[in-house]
Amino acid sequence: MIDTETLAAVAREELTCLWHDLDAARRNAYHGEWSMACDSLVDRIKALTPLVGPTPWGDIQIPLLESGIYQRVHAELGIDVPEVRPDMAKVAELRAHMGAQAAAVRA
Repeated sequence: MIDTETLAAVAREELTCLWHDLDAARRNAYHGEWSMACDSLVDRIKALTPLVGPTPWGDIQIPLLESGIYQRVHAELGIDVPEVRPDMAKVAELRAHMGAQAAAVRA
């Protein structure tokens, strides 16, 4: 029999995967904006988040942070805790680092 701690851990992992899937769905959407698949994923994220807590912003894809989608979803749920307030300076630093790495690979 599965205990509640294990079930919660599985749900947290699924929530992290849903955020990843949302990022992929946005990239695959028309003009990279939004689609019905994105709506469906957000609904699933909103269903799990109150049960297991928000996914830390460090586990979220940069475009979802930069666009404010991560922040908006939590605001719509009424969740305003430090875990959902990304340090945008760190996000920008990570974006620059990743850009430099990509440029080095292309060179």
